[in-house]
Amino acid sequence: MRSFALTTSFAVMFAAAGPAAAQEVAAPAAASARTPAPASVPAPDLEGIAAPPTAAGTTGLKVTPGLELFAQYAVRWTATEPGQRAWFHLFEVPRVHGAITGEFGPAVGRVVIEGVRSASEGALIGVAGDSIVLRLREAWAGVRYSSWFVFSAGVVPTLTVPELEGTWRLRVVGPAPIEQTGMLSPADLGATARVNLPRKYGFVAVGAYNGEGYTNRELNRGKNIEIAASVHPAPGGAARPLAIFGSYVVGSSGTGLSRADRLTGSVLWQGIRVRAGASVTHAWGLADDGARRSLLVDGFVRLEPVDRLIFGVRGAYWNRDLGGAGDTVATVTGSIGYRVVQPLEGHVAVTRQAPGEVARAALPGSDFWELRLASRVVF
Repeated sequence: MRSFALTTSFAVMFAAAGPAAAQEVAAPAAASARTPAPASVPAPDLEGIAAPPTAAGTTGLKVTPGLELFAQYAVRWTATEPGQRAWFHLFEVPRVHGAITGEFGPAVGRVVIEGVRSASEGALIGVAGDSIVLRLREAWAGVRYSSWFVFSAGVVPTLTVPELEGTWRLRVVGPAPIEQTGMLSPADLGATARVNLPRKYGFVAVGAYNGEGYTNRELNRGKNIEIAASVHPAPGGAARPLAIFGSYVVGSSGTGLSRADRLTGSVLWQGIRVRAGASVTHAWGLADDGARRSLLVDGFVRLEPVDRLIFGVRGAYWNRDLGGAGDTVATVTGSIGYRVVQPLEGHVAVTRQAPGEVARAALPGSDFWELRLASRVVF
């Protein structure tokens, strides 16, 4: 009932403007150039009067609403003692996003409200307790100059996670391991600037953030700097989907200004029928331990051999501490899905996670099999 009420509230919120097509990852940097607003739209006439106390909705700008929702049923078998497993199953709504994007000439802004279970320090709307509450996933204002430059500030999408997740395009099956392990966040409070290279050769971008992600407040006065670039070596030929992506994050975390640097290199194939990637991330500092080094290797394939039928495979190997032995976690997920209509698809996914001895003791419940029936609707 809670998830139904939450979904209904989003539907009522956006019904006045009508649905619009949405992408799996909608980031300001990925948006194309917009046609300037018609010159016939006049500025508000405020001569002799005070401006409205809140100016929202007074400029005649174009507004595009959106909605994305995941719902799933999951069964998990977790190793408890050697040779013994306990099982648990539940219905859940792992993701609800309600979005509004506005644009007027070169000006653009976007707000994304995210529904999550249980309040925490990152919940901007809601009350404490084990319930579904709302918080801001995105809330930024920006400017787009022609088709080659975009600047945005506020709660903005970061650069690395959206690129990997947007290539995967199966977020309903599972998040990118780089996000799931807590190495990087998909959004943060800060600002980004992106320059698109000519002839679709790719982009270069830079971002500055608080560094604690969009779910937590800043705990120190240091700021994270992220530099990223994506290069398409042959944008005009059959190898157009091929991309070489790299990023480096210089940052800190926690009250002790612990080092939190990340170096990521990826080879991606961003095709229509086939989407795939291989990525390696080296982390200096993890979980407020600035001396720990960690390594994450991630690979995935998404296939749509015929219209509507979708296959996905993703595997990750995470060495949590390069200075020790046995502190590893290996995860493999396979899925098969079907797109009923363009906004609606369903998936069956099986996940196996196998930790090493040290990781098993440090992460209770990390040794498991899981079967999920997941659905996604997006407008």
